[in-house]
Amino acid sequence: MNREQVVGLLCGALLAGCVSAGVEVRPEQMANFRHGVTTLQDVVTALGPASAETALDDGSTLLVYTYVTSRPHPESYLPFIGSLVGGADTHSSAAVFLFDPHGILKSANTTASNVGTGVSSGSHTEQ
Repeated sequence: MNREQVVGLLCGALLAGCVSAGVEVRPEQMANFRHGVTTLQDVVTALGPASAETALDDGSTLLVYTYVTSRPHPESYLPFIGSLVGGADTHSSAAVFLFDPHGILKSANTTASNVGTGVSSGSHTEQ
């Protein structure tokens, strides 16, 4: 096996370790949603189905979009010691939309967090 093949296999293994789930709502998307103007259908059309949809007692509707991605540190792949010193960088976010009983946007908020685990936690930068 030549050097290029080995490098290709290692890169493929690292990429295969990245895991993402949910719908990531980016700031530029949030900027398009206007209180008192945007409808529930506008948000669903732009973002797709929500992670959770709840009908509240007062007739309003809450949509929640969650997203999580985890990227293992390279040392996690080292034989024998990877499970001891390895870890991952995890990013999670949530976007919460509240609509009045007529389906008009009342409020929209986002939150995000970044958590690193393992020996080299905090020394990796996002690409």
